[in-house]
Amino acid sequence: MLELYLLRQLAAFKEYGTLSEAAERLYLSQPALSRNMRKLEDEIGVPLFVRSRNKLELNENGRLTAALAEKALSEIDSIAKQVRDFDRSRRTISLGVCAPAPTWKLTPLLSQLYPTMTIRTEIAEEPELLDGLHSGQYQLIVLHFQPEDPHYISSACGTEKLFFSLPPTHRLAKSASLSFSDLDGESFLLMSEIGFWHDMTVRKKPHSRFLIQNDRLTFDEIVNASVLPSFTTDTANAFFASSSDRAEIPISDEEAEVRYFLVCLKKHEQQFRQLFEACN
Repeated sequence: MLELYLLRQLAAFKEYGTLSEAAERLYLSQPALSRNMRKLEDEIGVPLFVRSRNKLELNENGRLTAALAEKALSEIDSIAKQVRDFDRSRRTISLGVCAPAPTWKLTPLLSQLYPTMTIRTEIAEEPELLDGLHSGQYQLIVLHFQPEDPHYISSACGTEKLFFSLPPTHRLAKSASLSFSDLDGESFLLMSEIGFWHDMTVRKKPHSRFLIQNDRLTFDEIVNASVLPSFTTDTANAFFASSSDRAEIPISDEEAEVRYFLVCLKKHEQQFRQLFEACN
């Protein structure tokens, strides 16, 4: 029976081309690696190398063996990864969301209901969330529409409304409400990683320029010091307890208010029954 460590060393020799380089990469001495390659030849029963005074090269047998070793090692490593992923999935709940806000409610709720589990969250586009739900990448997802499919269990889990955040000196700061088109063409400060809100605001304001910020604290500091408009939501204001003196103007467009839906596969209904009941 071939030893895996010998196959790994053969694959390394093929990759690096010389005994000295392979030995260095494997943290072995050259004599030790040379002995191991002779041992591999003995176990297989055929010569694998062409040996000269100062050089070691793979022969045709060796090249075939190295290629087969690489394939076998890749499959073995894949098995190990799949087993680790399976074990992690039994101890991890992966939640994929279309926007940040649902995580602010659901993450602490999941931690409370499933205290022995690790909660992992990720923002992704909704087609990717649905694909990930079916592939097992996510056990739970949140969409801003209710999917009509008998394979899903879904329940409303909150709403969110978008506002313009305007400096007090802005010409429209005293408006009761505004549409996207009212400020189309103005430059805006915008947070990154806001899910579908990003594409929607850019689509609704085709003539505007957006200055993207990645860090929340930096974004808040810039907003407070800037004369540029930005966006906020009722959920973000409640969660972050904003103390800004900006005017927050409701956006009248229908797309500016959404309802979120928590979704899982029907086969996982029993596992997450408590969560769905808590969201109702």
